[in-house]
Amino acid sequence: MTEDEDIDALAAEYVLGSLDAAERGEVAARRGKEPRLAAAIAAWERRLSPLSEREPGIEPPAHALDAILARISGPGSAGRPAADVIPLRRSAGRRWAAYAAGAGAVCVALAIIWFLLAPSDRPARQVARMDCSRLYKGFWEGFDRDRYAAISPEQLAGVSRMALRAYDACQAGDEQDARMLFERLRGTKA
Repeated sequence: MTEDEDIDALAAEYVLGSLDAAERGEVAARRGKEPRLAAAIAAWERRLSPLSEREPGIEPPAHALDAILARISGPGSAGRPAADVIPLRRSAGRRWAAYAAGAGAVCVALAIIWFLLAPSDRPARQVARMDCSRLYKGFWEGFDRDRYAAISPEQLAGVSRMALRAYDACQAGDEQDARMLFERLRGTKA
């Protein structure tokens, strides 16, 4: 990660409120000293502000955290027995791993089959590129040297630009337009 990505990620965590109190205090202190961090925080606040405007904030009841901690801490807390814990069967985890591995193998097999059986246009593109090069080269080989002498440098530059446009049209797959441009160039008079 680059330093800009680190600053952006830190700003996002700050705005989302996922930092603990100590980290949040450090970022708040840095915000006043580092303009890049302050700008990143402001950008995240702008991005996320429409989300906070949709619904009003909901504060959990003050006793909620204490109740959660009491339920998960075990029988020693406040004299309450721990909630029944249901152990996970290990075979279920293995079964899901086998399903995931099987699904991955099926995906790989389908990708290989698709790659091998799908019609490929790669050879056609190579032929088209070869034809484009042949058209371009053929135009300049067929260009009479006496015409070079009769054409001004500006006109010759225009002919060269038009020949390059014809070549680009051919490369883009518009071979008909390319042939028409080359024919038009061959018919131009000096």
